[in-house]
Amino acid sequence: MSEKTINIANIPLVIEAAVTPLRKGKPVQSAEIMIEESKACIEAGAFIIHHHHDFRHSKEDAIKEISDVGKGILETYPHAYIYANYMQSDDLWGKYAYLQPMAEEKTLRMIALDPGLTQFGNLGEDNLPSIHLQGGTTYPEAAAIVEFANKHNIPLMIGIYDPSNLRWAVAYERAGKLPAGTMIKLYFGGRYSMGGTKTPAVNFGLYPTKEALDIYVSMLKGTDLPWMVSVQGDAISQTPLLRYAIETGGHVRVGIEDTGGATEMTNRETVEEAVQIAQEVGRPVIQGKEAFEFLTRKK
Repeated sequence: MSEKTINIANIPLVIEAAVTPLRKGKPVQSAEIMIEESKACIEAGAFIIHHHHDFRHSKEDAIKEISDVGKGILETYPHAYIYANYMQSDDLWGKYAYLQPMAEEKTLRMIALDPGLTQFGNLGEDNLPSIHLQGGTTYPEAAAIVEFANKHNIPLMIGIYDPSNLRWAVAYERAGKLPAGTMIKLYFGGRYSMGGTKTPAVNFGLYPTKEALDIYVSMLKGTDLPWMVSVQGDAISQTPLLRYAIETGGHVRVGIEDTGGATEMTNRETVEEAVQIAQEVGRPVIQGKEAFEFLTRKK
């Protein structure tokens, strides 16, 4: 990877923490617990927080919980990037029902967008990927969210599950259509099913290897998009990607949401681990107003 020749000491590291456990048998987190977990991660070195809500809530209560978590974090860390998961709905704006209310109350800091439809392969009784869950948005739906984000000047966290998703993002970046502060998250499929406890799965996309990351980074050449890595269905620290991304100028998502039960570490401990690796390779960790200005600066 040619990026190894860059001076990574001049590229501050942004850390995201996905704080929801999503482990079978674990109780649904309250807003208060999510706020507490989020603040602990920010204290440890994270700048971006991703959280979920209780799917058993009504639409109105779900919107309130998502908003309350954001407010609770922003009271202490006003420059943090915070973004929620999608709400339960078959309709695009049903999934994003919290966007307009939070934009109006000035608590919307970032929007998750997964352009393209992805199948997450789970194993059936025949031990073959005959079961799947589907996520993401169609490209027309993604265009509508980009329009909303630009209207309200809110950065996007664009989830990349396979290379075609990245082609979409690069096209929008080259057309100048992405809001300032937007980031690319390169997702890699791990060994396990999301939400399970070491439940084997086939998953999606590329394996979490250095070679796979090199492919994605090569597709980003000529763009100014900051990128981070995440492994869904595994512990990122048990793959080469955590250190490799930090060594080569990328950013990282940690937290226990994605792990599929592959680690017993706490959310805060996963952040501390990333900070330690950054210190070992000589890369500064960035937070607060400084991180906000770094991500929104004009290239």
